[in-house]
Amino acid sequence: MPVLQVRVELVPNSVAANALCAGYELGIWRASQLVEDVFDRHLLDFALTYTEAKNVSSSTAMQSIRDAAVSVYSTDKYRRRGEFGELLLHSALVDFYGAEPAVSKIYYEDSSNDVVKGFDSVHIVADSNGEMKIWLGEAKFYSSLDSAMDSVLKDIQAHLAIDFLRKEFVFITRKVDASWPHAQQFKTLIARARSLDDISSSIVMPVFLTYDSDAVDSHDVVGDGYIAAMADETTAALSRFESRLTKPLEVEIRLILLPLKSKARLVELMHAKLKALQGI
Repeated sequence: MPVLQVRVELVPNSVAANALCAGYELGIWRASQLVEDVFDRHLLDFALTYTEAKNVSSSTAMQSIRDAAVSVYSTDKYRRRGEFGELLLHSALVDFYGAEPAVSKIYYEDSSNDVVKGFDSVHIVADSNGEMKIWLGEAKFYSSLDSAMDSVLKDIQAHLAIDFLRKEFVFITRKVDASWPHAQQFKTLIARARSLDDISSSIVMPVFLTYDSDAVDSHDVVGDGYIAAMADETTAALSRFESRLTKPLEVEIRLILLPLKSKARLVELMHAKLKALQGI
């Protein structure tokens, strides 16, 4: 059971929205529990290729964890980096949507501390009939919801443009691990020969935003008052997002909110955890 839980679900006519939260323990926001859970269960699949993650054994586990941690970044200039948002997005997609990474965005890096452009996650979700959806994620790990929304709306415009998508699909295809069981089906879905009109029906864009939340800050237990405040925040955020959203390509978009008590505190805890794992 993950530390994060879905507290609010909204399914209006266009964009579905979920709000997640870590909750409280003895009146304290569960930041440290969230960090431990996300790193313990998701770091390897987030940072390693399919083959690398699959081949982790009892004799190689410690080295694999160290390698995964080092690959995220190895700099002390971390406060404005986005990898932690991408890790949180990855964990949410796996835990709540049954997603599987198609490629590791960290694996795109050519050297340590590179900042990778393009989509922040590339996952697939397959239904019981084997039909595959491509989940191309955008993550904004911010303390201000307005700033996160401003930034992501610009990225949605840029990343759904025809030229960008075609180039990104070529780049993604080259990074797919040939040993991944869905490799060929995935490559066929985004093949250059297919029209973007056809591909778009298979694309879902999860938009993951964090922010310092009044609802989280003003409560110390997950009760009816907290859920009501969270629902109000989520409804207002979704309304602002939908009113400003324009898409160059018609794809399904899902808004995933992670309200925080303190983004700054969470960053410090995640950085400390990452540095500890790098020294294993």
